Amino acid sequence: MGLKTMGIGDNIINMAFGITLGTIAITIALSFSLGGREAAGKQMERILNKFNKSK
Repeated sequence: MGLKTMGIGDNIINMAFGITLGTIAITIALSFSLGGREAAGKQMERILNKFNKSK
């Protein structure tokens, strides 16, 4: 509440969300580029299959 009153609470939440998404994107990019392409591809296929089945 105090951070929101000072007007910086929203900025902190937005930064945390952006950093989290950025970290996930970097992790996925590194997993595909550093020799783990086959394993990362299989994992991504599983994720996409689960996502498509839930629709």
